[in-house]
Amino acid sequence: MNVGATKKIRPDQLTKTLAESLLEWEQENEEKFFRAIDDAADACNETAGQYLTPGHGYKTGEYKRHFAIERQLTGRHSYSATWHVEAPHYRLTHLLENGHLTRDGTKRTKAVKHIKYGRQIAEQVLDEKMKGLWE
Repeated sequence: MNVGATKKIRPDQLTKTLAESLLEWEQENEEKFFRAIDDAADACNETAGQYLTPGHGYKTGEYKRHFAIERQLTGRHSYSATWHVEAPHYRLTHLLENGHLTRDGTKRTKAVKHIKYGRQIAEQVLDEKMKGLWE
């Protein structure tokens, strides 16, 4: 319900009109918040994948194919999007992010900070989207 300055509202209908206006605003903006969260999760997924190359811990692309985003409405007004690596390749995440000893134990591999940079990009995207909602 769109209530303008020219519309007359009787005092006994004020609470009903105000409640309807607030519910309408809540529904419109909640969708925008959820889209902003989804965009941030997608940006995280894309950025994490960009930092991995065939020389950085995978040869076949299996690890990258197991990137997943779990989106769920956890409550009436609570929404989450969680980026993770699905089984069985989630075990590689720590090794790639922090580096590890090679099989012969003589050298260390170079750490590939794909999660760190993915998270930074996700936070930037979420901040930009949230600023855009209020301006």
